[in-house]
Amino acid sequence: MRKLYRDTIQSPACLEEYDYHIQSWDDFGGSCKKQLRAALVKLQGIPGVTTEDAAEYGVRCAYCEGAIHHEGHIEHFRRKNPAHFPELTFEWTNLFLSCGSKKHCGHYKDRPKGSGYNVDDLLKPDIHDPDAYLFFHSSGKVAPRSGLEDSDIRMATETIRVFGLDNGTLPSERARAVKLYKDKLLDELDEIMSWEPEFREAYIQEEIESTQWLPYSTTIKHFLLTYC
Repeated sequence: MRKLYRDTIQSPACLEEYDYHIQSWDDFGGSCKKQLRAALVKLQGIPGVTTEDAAEYGVRCAYCEGAIHHEGHIEHFRRKNPAHFPELTFEWTNLFLSCGSKKHCGHYKDRPKGSGYNVDDLLKPDIHDPDAYLFFHSSGKVAPRSGLEDSDIRMATETIRVFGLDNGTLPSERARAVKLYKDKLLDELDEIMSWEPEFREAYIQEEIESTQWLPYSTTIKHFLLTYC
């Protein structure tokens, strides 16, 4: 999970044409849905690289950071059903693109037989900076950062649980993503550690920038920063 900057993307104007009082998500489609998906691709894709015509390239799930293939799943952060937040059904700030997995992320969060949660206990990636709450270990596991306040530990823990961020193949996928950089850095570690701190830091930051748009880039980043 990484920080997303929604303020840099214009909300699709056509969303204002929908009224949750008289329309449901089943009524939503056509050109407006295409506009919404294009805006979310911009929000979660590579700036200047990912385009509406090449939506798959570089688009990352808002929660697990995995690659989104085909169209993905338009996810309501706050549930849109009548018992929860129907007024947010067509609200731009409540919408993300999620991967299509049933074992984690958006579908998993709101699965029919899922355990309950308080949405205010979850990290929202366009509001919170997940980097301040979560640590992605090179083993592939994710955990709350050390030194957090109790309320922040709860948010980190609930986010991991509710989105299933340690479920299924996610840990092994993260571990594979970081392995190349892990092997490279460990092979060169003695040389790198002999450098002056400013050169070492510059090298690590360059590696972070060059990998920031890869799937599971936060895992790579957190591994690299342990050597900064």
